[in-house]
Amino acid sequence: MMRRWDLSVDLRVAFHLIGIILKGNALTFLVPLIVALLYRESIIPFLVPAALSLLIGWAVEWATRGEREIGLRESFLVVAVVWVVAAAFGAMPFVLAGVLKPVDAYFEAMSGYTTTGASIITNVETQTHSLLIWRAFMQWLGGLGIVALFVAIFPNLAIGGRQIMEAEAAWLVRDKLTPRLRQAARSFWGIYIGLTFAEILLLWGVGLSLYEAVAHAFTTLATGGFSTRNAGIADFSGLVAWIIIPFMILGATSFTLMYRALLGRTLRFFAADEEFKFFIGILALATLVLFLNSLGLYESIEEALRHSAFQATSIMTTTGYASTDFDQWNSLGKFILLLLMFFGGSAGSTTGSIKVLRALVIFKLIAREIQRIIHPQRVIPVRLGGRVVPEEAIKSILILAVLYVTIFAFSTALLLLDTTRAGLQLTVADAASAVAATMGSVGPGFGIVGPMSTYADLPTTSKALLVFCMWIGRLEIFPVIVLFARSYWKG
Repeated sequence: MMRRWDLSVDLRVAFHLIGIILKGNALTFLVPLIVALLYRESIIPFLVPAALSLLIGWAVEWATRGEREIGLRESFLVVAVVWVVAAAFGAMPFVLAGVLKPVDAYFEAMSGYTTTGASIITNVETQTHSLLIWRAFMQWLGGLGIVALFVAIFPNLAIGGRQIMEAEAAWLVRDKLTPRLRQAARSFWGIYIGLTFAEILLLWGVGLSLYEAVAHAFTTLATGGFSTRNAGIADFSGLVAWIIIPFMILGATSFTLMYRALLGRTLRFFAADEEFKFFIGILALATLVLFLNSLGLYESIEEALRHSAFQATSIMTTTGYASTDFDQWNSLGKFILLLLMFFGGSAGSTTGSIKVLRALVIFKLIAREIQRIIHPQRVIPVRLGGRVVPEEAIKSILILAVLYVTIFAFSTALLLLDTTRAGLQLTVADAASAVAATMGSVGPGFGIVGPMSTYADLPTTSKALLVFCMWIGRLEIFPVIVLFARSYWKG
């Protein structure tokens, strides 16, 4: 028998899994559909994409039935395509509701699923309850990863599940917390849902309506940042901000760490975890600097501390909420926030950006090289949590960091070029913040894309560039960049 061409087999298997995921994606529209019925709003914007997702998913799955095995190479294609296609379906409600044009709607949906929080909508308070819940729910779905959700729910994805999870969330596979992948995925989603309900109750208890409590709990735990108010968290009381801060930190904490703490029923895992301590240390230092820098800007010390702690947490966890217009802060304050955009939270959390684990390893590597200069004959391994970090892992971290900074710099230059061509004068700081905020899943930047503004005024080509930044940043570069390698497509 003649052997099939490898590429056709690869695509067949990959699209079979994509079809299964698209069928499951239809179920995600149930939440806004229920809200639309409760508030007597139109269900058409959600019914149409749900039906299309189900129909197209079924057709793709049926057309590619038969081949079932999948490798890591094919999983990169699955993950990359799923995020692109999910954003396309997620954009449909905005178009069908007449709120946004297709390109702007796609920007909004990609920002939602990637938990970026960069918005095109200039006045969210005039939108329907169901549409705003959909924005928030997209972020909640994307928080732990779209594929991770469907692996947890659908038994059909057990075939190839480990490979596609390796591509989307390698931390879940490598930690091997439970003997079965689906059981591990369900455990993390259980923690995620439990924390979401806890925040809903707390926010509802301090005066938010149930609708707003749900919307903000969705976007807090997902470290997404979409709000139901134009001014964001600045529209609520200081107590609401203090409640949200710890939940942003939890969303930025490794779910592996939280799972182990729950199993052991002890908090000692947090105290012993080097990554978590490094994360909290940077956050505390940034809060202190911002607090000292903002003294005199606000009426009380409590207010200055609250805004400093909230904005440091919001930006570092890549949530992107605003409790104040930090675009009005001085250069030092904005510089600290820009630096925090590149750290992110823990590996295995809902955050974006480079992640503090990689930053910690890089700092340890710098310290090792300094010691090698002083003691050239010594063998000095890089250790993390008492374990030696393999040199291959260090190499991967350095390559990702270099790629991240290179793409950031190149995209900033392209954004400046494009906006200048369109007659829009962005400063270098504004353009850099826009790219850093979209690549790192943060959301708001400075200037024209500041916390009290939107991305609506950017030209269409700039929006397309930033959509790409959201996509490649959320998938941590490699699952996307390998698709552009010629050798990837060879049979």
